[in-house]
Amino acid sequence: MRLALGFVFAAFVCGCVPSGDDKKPDVGPTNNVDPARGADPLRNAQAAADDPLGESVAKVVYLDQGWSASDSLRFYFTAQGSQIIPYDWFLALEQADSSTPFRDAKNMLRFRYLPQSPGPQNLDGLPVGFVADKGVDRSWLGLTCAACHTTEIHHEGTAYRIDGGPTMGDVGGMLSALIESMQKTHDDAPKFDRFAAKVLGTRDTPSARALLKLQVEESLKTRIGYNTRNFPGYDPAQPAPPPTHYGRLDALGAIVNEVYHHAAKEGAPPTSKPANAPVSYPFLWDTPTQNLVQWVGLENGGPFGILSLARNVGEVIGVFGGLEIPPSPTKFGYSSTVRISALRDIEDWVKTLKPPKWPAAFPPIDTAAAALGKTIYQNRCASCHPLIETGNVAKLDDAKTDRATWDNFFVPRRPSGKLEGAFENVVNVTSFAKIGPQADAPTMVRNAVIGAIVGGWKEPPPDELSLIAFQPRLFKAAAPGGGPPPATYKARPLDGIWATAPYLHNGSVANLDDLLKPAGQRLKSFSVGTRTFDPVRVGFRTDAPGFPKLDVTAPGSSNVGHDGATYGADLTDDDRHRLLEYLKTL
Repeated sequence: MRLALGFVFAAFVCGCVPSGDDKKPDVGPTNNVDPARGADPLRNAQAAADDPLGESVAKVVYLDQGWSASDSLRFYFTAQGSQIIPYDWFLALEQADSSTPFRDAKNMLRFRYLPQSPGPQNLDGLPVGFVADKGVDRSWLGLTCAACHTTEIHHEGTAYRIDGGPTMGDVGGMLSALIESMQKTHDDAPKFDRFAAKVLGTRDTPSARALLKLQVEESLKTRIGYNTRNFPGYDPAQPAPPPTHYGRLDALGAIVNEVYHHAAKEGAPPTSKPANAPVSYPFLWDTPTQNLVQWVGLENGGPFGILSLARNVGEVIGVFGGLEIPPSPTKFGYSSTVRISALRDIEDWVKTLKPPKWPAAFPPIDTAAAALGKTIYQNRCASCHPLIETGNVAKLDDAKTDRATWDNFFVPRRPSGKLEGAFENVVNVTSFAKIGPQADAPTMVRNAVIGAIVGGWKEPPPDELSLIAFQPRLFKAAAPGGGPPPATYKARPLDGIWATAPYLHNGSVANLDDLLKPAGQRLKSFSVGTRTFDPVRVGFRTDAPGFPKLDVTAPGSSNVGHDGATYGADLTDDDRHRLLEYLKTL
């Protein structure tokens, strides 16, 4: 059976991308930060010496996380199949209200994306996680894993770049501004003239310009559609608002919406649900060794295998990956832009990523207090947060944390579209259950992910990718027809937790000090997007001027839960200090 499956796998290849020209426009890198000032000479990291949000720093340093400079750079700039707009368009695109390039470092810093100098892996000096994703006959602007999983912490004029940390980026704000710039380029004749001249070069003719304008119109429809599905309140008729959603995204909601969108029949009404349960971006160190990943603990990570790949394929589908589900659900495998081999490589690289240690330049840890804090941790915290992954989850009926993220995954069934009649599991020959006219999110995502993997496989699967890895419990959900399992969130190990504020799954608690207090004593609003670190309370500055505030009374943003004696909220001030000092050592 395995030999037969291997043969079938080898018969399918990915690469469904629109056609177009891959000519690079005549524009160069636009990073306006002096490469010699505060730049990391090996990783090409630039210091934000002129941060438009007022958090300029003099230099960037890296903590020892077990990665070399080349490890960091390949993580930053390895494409995964994400396709936003044609890459040559992005290089030529101006900001909506000026002729300054959209990709200018100061503009990208507004959205909290990290500036880089040009280098062999990043010829145009794009921010961390922005890449030229080469398709069949043109390159596309794409996002890599690093766009969402690289961060910086600022302390006394120095930026500490942390690989695998949760980004402060506002992807929705960036995409809204991108659409506004594209629309202005389409509508404003002088702006379009400059854009067309750069994109077309020697092919700049009236007919080529007319075709380019039509292509921009089609791309705008695609980008507006994505934003409308996945960013509640988005209105393309209004000016793009200033960035406000720093460091949070309802990524799971976007994955689900995009799967239903790709499965929709031609002319069918929209099936998207509001992606209104934003969460903090998880940190990546130790991810390959964890039994469960995602905040809701739905997906089984573990040592690299098909389940880890499935988790990453779902992520690409959610962030601009192309997926073609055919009208006939009997087709074995779906064409997609997902880069299977790259995702496998990235998973291998992350295996060697270590959590960051408390920097020597920070105020020193009170070692005597930390020693006492270790005992408190062992007695009060370790049963849920062991230092070695055990796959623990906390029932929401007990933890009382905001449950919107969980509920949004197990939404009422929606029309299954083209997947009606398809097998619930594409290759599990022992299960013949089929998808009905309505289907829940786990069923749809499972089918799409497995279909993309099968459609993109170019070789017989190795041992760890054999049939057993395609079992229906690809996600930790109940069997079909049995209803969802009890609502839970993952309780993960806390190594490196000091570098991952704000806290709780939805980023609703500003710092570790607040997290260890009764919920009623936590801040009801605090600044987001700031990188200025508070080493005493272990989080970011809560009253940073010029930054938006997170309102914990907003839907999906509640900071209640993780409360009471069970969760350490009854600690004395002295014991809370001791526990905080210990958490800094992890």
